[in-house]
Amino acid sequence: MEAATDTVTIPGHERIHPRRDTLPALTGLRFIAALLVVLFHYQFLVPGLAQSAAPAARVIQAGYVGVSIFFVLSGFILAYTYLDSDGTMRSTVGAFWHARFARIYPAYALALVIALPIFIDVAVIRPVGVIHLSDFIKATVLTPTLLQAWTPKKAWMWDGPAWSLSVEAFFYALFPFIAVAIARRPVRQIVAIGCFAGCCAIAGPSFYALTIPSGIWRVTTATYGPWVATLKFLPLFHLPEFVIGICTGVIFIHRRNADSKRGSFAWITLLSAAAVAGILAISDRIPFLFLQDGALALPFAALIYCLALQRGVLAKALSTRAAQLLGGASYSLYLLHLPLGTYLTISGKLLGFAWLSGWVGVAVYVTVAIGAALVVFLVVEEPSRKWLRARYEAKVLRSPPSPGLHPAIVYAVALAKSTSVREVLSHRYGKATVG
Repeated sequence: MEAATDTVTIPGHERIHPRRDTLPALTGLRFIAALLVVLFHYQFLVPGLAQSAAPAARVIQAGYVGVSIFFVLSGFILAYTYLDSDGTMRSTVGAFWHARFARIYPAYALALVIALPIFIDVAVIRPVGVIHLSDFIKATVLTPTLLQAWTPKKAWMWDGPAWSLSVEAFFYALFPFIAVAIARRPVRQIVAIGCFAGCCAIAGPSFYALTIPSGIWRVTTATYGPWVATLKFLPLFHLPEFVIGICTGVIFIHRRNADSKRGSFAWITLLSAAAVAGILAISDRIPFLFLQDGALALPFAALIYCLALQRGVLAKALSTRAAQLLGGASYSLYLLHLPLGTYLTISGKLLGFAWLSGWVGVAVYVTVAIGAALVVFLVVEEPSRKWLRARYEAKVLRSPPSPGLHPAIVYAVALAKSTSVREVLSHRYGKATVG
């Protein structure tokens, strides 16, 4: 159900859009996506796991698809949060971009600081592969500015998982424009756009498979080179996943009330999850670049849509308090797990902890990473986000009323101060009408 629909009219401003209900199952899904990536990067701890043909091992070997889930989920959540049913934005473009910066950059900056000693070591002190000093200098400029994915060779150099944040920054820059254009179309056209985006997602890998431009026939997660790096990291090749998420989110806005009443979606959710798990269990039969570039984006979108309806046992499991806390910390977990894993490996070797391997090692690594992520989420990420947004909103409220001030900002500040909307608006603007 939608949130309460109080309507606030301010002289010189349009109607305030009420905040929509949260979708807790999708917060829990964020943790699952992050955990897939974590297990993928920690699989080296278990001898033979990377070569195992067991279905569960295949799922871990394809854990990098967690990034694709994030891209689709990002488009869905942003559409649900920032788009109205008539296709208009629920905030100003400036407010949207500031909110995105406040959401991602504090934890991102901390992750770069934590990974800095490793970056200096592998790029300057003991260069790995074909890394040159010029690459290090360029990466020190591009990575903090979220531009590293546009130079694929340097996308992974500082904090590996951070490349996807460069892609997300590109998505955020485009969202106010492409999302509104999509949302203003009829639902049937939106479905067609989503399906077309699904085809576009495999266009790059298909071109590679047909032409083999690098001369490498079998591409794996360890394969590197200009063509492969471009297909793996360049933001343009991941844009279809984001567009699919936006289309799914817009359809959800239109269909939510009708579909949430259908009990069949509880079963459809389980079937969607089972289908995704089944595909990952045979991931060795699907070329790596197809999975990397979003071949599963449409199945992921179907699963996200079903979970958003909050029907069935799976949605309930992902909506528990523990799942919400872990989902909230999933972003920090995603950014921090690789440098933390490197430090644990170095410490284990220095201290002679031979037991820090195998599944025991995986359990220790994952526990440490989750613990650190929870601390960062509660102490750094959330307080910084609230502080940055409060400063922005306070700055806007200090300025005279103008058409450029979106009333949603006023509404958000009112809620943040735990004061009635009528009180805040009356204090700031004089008479307000609430109906």
